[in-house]
Amino acid sequence: MMRRVTTLGLDERWERVLAYALFWVSGVLLLLIEKNHNIRWHAAQSVITFGGLSVLMFAVSMLKGWLAWIPLLGLLTNFGLGLLLNALWWTTIVLWIWLMVMAWTRSDYCLPFVSKWVRYLL
Repeated sequence: MMRRVTTLGLDERWERVLAYALFWVSGVLLLLIEKNHNIRWHAAQSVITFGGLSVLMFAVSMLKGWLAWIPLLGLLTNFGLGLLLNALWWTTIVLWIWLMVMAWTRSDYCLPFVSKWVRYLL
């Protein structure tokens, strides 16, 4: 297999994994720096996936905090929103590991629903 060097001087395989290493932050950095199409694809996928999950987790946390001040409604919604936050957190962790493994093994891997948004971004 031919070793492909990128803008940063690293092997392409390592940079694809690096796009997911710091969730959406490393994706933004690589989108700004890198010129390689495969790495930009993975960086954009990281930004859309983990950025969307971060915004969603922030919104649910804010809603949970606001509803906690209402006496009866806060008790009723605290459990459900807490479960939703835990589910989002575990989804983020599982996707993080999965995407790093897939970026290492397959250069053309794309998530089913996210790939439509990546095409708009690139």
